[in-house]
Order: sequence, then structure tokens, then C-alpha cells
Amino acid sequence: MHMLLVGAWPELANQLVGLPARVSLLQQPKSVDGREQEWAHRYVEVEYGEVDAAVAVAERIHHQDPVDVVVGFREFALPAVAAIARALDLPSVPGPVDTLGLDKAEVRDLIRDGAARVVRHRVCRTEQDVHGFAAEAGFPLILKPAGGAGSIGVHAVRDAAGLADAWRHASAAAAGAAVLAEELVTGPEYSVETRSAGGRHEVVAVTEKLTTGAPHFVEVGHLVPARLPARVAETLGAEALRAVAATGHRTGPCHVELILTGEGPAIVEINRRPGGDRIWELVRLATGRDIMAESLWDAAGAEPPIGTRSAAAAIRFLTPTGPATVAEVLPRDAAIGVPGFLRGVISVPGPGAEVEPASSSLGRFGYVLVAGADAESAAAAAEQARARVDEELFVPRP
Repeated sequence: MHMLLVGAWPELANQLVGLPARVSLLQQPKSVDGREQEWAHRYVEVEYGEVDAAVAVAERIHHQDPVDVVVGFREFALPAVAAIARALDLPSVPGPVDTLGLDKAEVRDLIRDGAARVVRHRVCRTEQDVHGFAAEAGFPLILKPAGGAGSIGVHAVRDAAGLADAWRHASAAAAGAAVLAEELVTGPEYSVETRSAGGRHEVVAVTEKLTTGAPHFVEVGHLVPARLPARVAETLGAEALRAVAATGHRTGPCHVELILTGEGPAIVEINRRPGGDRIWELVRLATGRDIMAESLWDAAGAEPPIGTRSAAAAIRFLTPTGPATVAEVLPRDAAIGVPGFLRGVISVPGPGAEVEPASSSLGRFGYVLVAGADAESAAAAAEQARARVDEELFVPRP
């Protein structure tokens, strides 16, 4: 079995050890820490965002050593995965390949039938298109790039007076592509982490999400498992699996975001990859299930090892609540001593830098990660760790 893996960060690359396949890895230049080269059977640097270049490299590899499956778990690697699979006439994970190019609007259309809570939407090319949609659907609305990620360009609009600003923000992030206008549904936010193999879909975990709220809804924390009654978690899981199947997805992980409204769960979006923001790590810490490892074994056509654990894990991201200056001395040890604290990462522009509250995931400056015996203790520890670091990291500006 020869697997072509498009893009891997270290925690994914280390899953290649013991995998029943030889792996050729296409990796972005300058993103290497050494381990990826050692663990891959063949290692080639290529800008896989330049799809034609990635396809050309894949064709050369395939000519030398025929590839059996093309795999990719990074958001921005999926266009290359799809193009390579088509060019070489191979299966892909995630797959099938003909569903990988779907944007958010196309997904909305596919999952409408049978949805617990249909979300009205329209693809908009101009600000006037949004006005037309608002006349039918009413306010509030939310605008986002149809092909965006990471909360970039997301902007809620409460009334007609705020529409121009929302349009400028969303359309600038869309960079000439379409903007998706949707009715704004409200309620607590969750995600369902799923694994699919050969058309069989299963829920691996339900994640509780914390956001900044309107207007940008930047995700600033996650908790696994979500603090929900079992029947509600099952309802969210069932809606996620229905939507995944409706897109035509058959193999690979998915990260399905939902809002639990008073009328039932509403799908926010479906991502054909493991949950970002280290949700895959929270799932492993809480459940023993490693979605990346299992998906690689599925791609290799082998039965994956399945872990079991009953615990909890949480992450909180570091972001100021108002205009702030980064402290001159970074608080590297501030969260040490918090029960269950595992790791803290600080990624600020530099001591003394001026920073603002996050308007997308790019405005987060690191994280703290904790584990606990149960969801309540993990959530409390994560908040405690975040508060300690934030207090020493961000100096409020007048």
C-alpha cells in the first residue's frame, strides 16, 4: 500500500510510525522540524497551495512508484488532494473526490432536506443582493465568505444600518469570490467530531464551544465532552451524521459545527477534516480515540487501533478583551499549578506590541490546554489557567 499524504504537522506525521503503508509526504517548504522527513518513506517539498505544482509532483511520484490513495487532513490541502486524486484516478481520504470542492452554499443546499432546523441562505455577489435577501428573511443576518475558514470575514448584522460595514468585512475576506448570507440562528454552539469509513459514519465526540459572540463569533475555547444530557448529545450527533451523509461524504473525518436552537440543532458548517484548534487532541485526551490515526489506518485499508478512555479536556485561547499592550516579560509559568494543566503556548507579535480583541482566529495569541476527570473540572481549570496568563500577558490600554 502506497499512500500519498498532502501536508502534515508533527502530530500527524508521527502517526506514520507503524502505519501499514509506505507514505510519500508532500510538505510545504519551511514547515519542517525534522521529524516529518525521518518518518516518511518519501519526502518532497512543494507549495501544495499551488495545485498544479502539487499535481505535477504527484504524477512524478506515481510514475516511479504507483500510488494507491491520496490523503489530506489540512483545510488548505484539500484542493490539492482533490486535484491529485482526479489526475491519477485514485480514491481520496476524505472522499469521494467529487464532493471535496463543495463550498458552504452548496453544502447548505445538499443538507436542506430532512434538516432539523433549515437555515435560510443566499449566495450574494453584491451588497444589493444582501439587501434583497434581508427583505425576504429579515434581520439579524450573518455574512461570511462562501469558501472561508477560521472565522475570517464572518460578520453578524442586526439591522439595515449595519449592513454596509458587514458587507465590506465579508467581501474583503472573500477576495472577489461569493459571500454567503444566512439568517442568524442563536443558541449554544457545539461541534460533532465524526469518523467515516466506506460509508459507515460514527460520532466520536461532541465538543462544547465558547465564542466571542457577535459580530464575529471567534472561537475562544473548546471542551470535550460537552456538558449535555445524553439525549441532547445524541440528537446533535444524529443531525451531524445525517448532514455528513447528505453531502455524499463516505470516508475520512469530519468536524460538524452546530447551534442548538429552540427548534432543534442547526448546522453551521461541515469541515471535511479533523476539528482544528487542537480539538483532535482534546478528543484523544478525553476519549482515547485518535481520529487522525484511525483515519490513516482506514485510508491504508486496515483495521485501526481504537483507544478508550473516560475523562475530559479543555482549551482556552489567549486574546485581550479590549485594546492592550503585550507585557514586556511574557508569563511563561503563570498557569503552572492549575489542576490538570498540560501545556501553554504564547504566540504574540512581541513584548510591547499593541493588540486588539480578536476579529478572527488570527487574532488569538496562544492557548492553555488542560485535562480533568470530568467536564466541569476541566472547564474550570481551563478558565483558571487562561485568566492567570491573560492577566500577566495583556496590559490594558486607555
